[in-house]
Amino acid sequence: MVEDVRALLADACAYYRDSPRASALLGEALDHLDEPLRVGIGGPAGTGKTTLAAALGDWPTRALRDLEFLDAPHPSTLTDASVQLLRHLEPDQLATLRPTAPSAFARQTAVDTILVLARADETGAGRIDALLTAKQIARRAWREDPLCSGFQGVIAVAAQLAYGARAFTDDEFELLAAFAAVPREELERYLLSVDTFTDPAFPGPVSVETRRSLVVRFGLFGVKLALTLIRTGCDDRVKLSAELVRRSGLGELRDTIAGCFAARADALRARTALIRLETVLNAEPRPHSDRLAARVERFSASAHDFRELRLIADIRGGRTALAGESAEEAVRLLGAEGTASEERLGLAAGTDPREMYEAGLDAVMRWRHEAERPDRALAERAAAQVVVRSAEGLLAQFV
Repeated sequence: MVEDVRALLADACAYYRDSPRASALLGEALDHLDEPLRVGIGGPAGTGKTTLAAALGDWPTRALRDLEFLDAPHPSTLTDASVQLLRHLEPDQLATLRPTAPSAFARQTAVDTILVLARADETGAGRIDALLTAKQIARRAWREDPLCSGFQGVIAVAAQLAYGARAFTDDEFELLAAFAAVPREELERYLLSVDTFTDPAFPGPVSVETRRSLVVRFGLFGVKLALTLIRTGCDDRVKLSAELVRRSGLGELRDTIAGCFAARADALRARTALIRLETVLNAEPRPHSDRLAARVERFSASAHDFRELRLIADIRGGRTALAGESAEEAVRLLGAEGTASEERLGLAAGTDPREMYEAGLDAVMRWRHEAERPDRALAERAAAQVVVRSAEGLLAQFV
């Protein structure tokens, strides 16, 4: 797909070579096909965009190493995907983030946004079960709220906690371990608020400035959670850091970015380039420019990556009839767990090609049966047909 888009952009550059503005816009899009995938982090003030961008970018997993995370990118900056933050999943706020697109192609391929319920540790007045509550709210919203149906996921994240946990020092662990050794009943009343935690009467010799720095780094919720985890078995810095990161929701967000964006980097960069081309065609229509527009439409019709991503989101969001093992197999074949043939088929790396072919053929036959069942609703048959197309693509590699 990328090479076809590259050729189309090159033709468009030649067509608009006498227009400095159009040439610059198209040239930028053409160059970006060879650049890292760009993920914009956006949302209202106070949602923790900068902290989340730092947590994602400063300690990327292997799958995210080649991505570029942009904190509140300028509207003119080419971005391929986005993570949008909200503090509350209220209808008026969701409506402002409802995925919108400037062109027909962009609307048909709108699979580029993940929604984050930000500052999840503040849910329910910051109780110790705040993160669990926030995750339940996010999961329910994704499954039940039509305003969330256009996103690749709705994930609760406590970015401050995640960043603090990743940057944990041995001194900070020793300090928290010392606090955890104080009898619970003696310490509890000093954990009610930031003011009580930084009160000079706090038990022990730790200075107010040091306690205040802990709150700045982890938040009061993070401090309380760390103390609970230390008391229940996280007896060294590495264990505590890993558990805080896991509970923060950062891992789930990174996995979603990896599966939905990093694994589809070529397709998403190609989408960005085609949207830029549509922008130029709309801004500077010319005789016969409809031929370029027609080529964009053909890409929209043939871009299976975007149909896969949309169906993965629908299945995981509970907006299809697929459930249980059928749903698990469908999202795997669609590439949610990796786009390599072995990953799609659920086989170990290095599996014999003949075994892979047999597994792919079996998947094609079973899902073809589902796509042709007259007792299924049209939407269900259409979903099964997308899975069939993905499985057929695996077989094509052995022809």
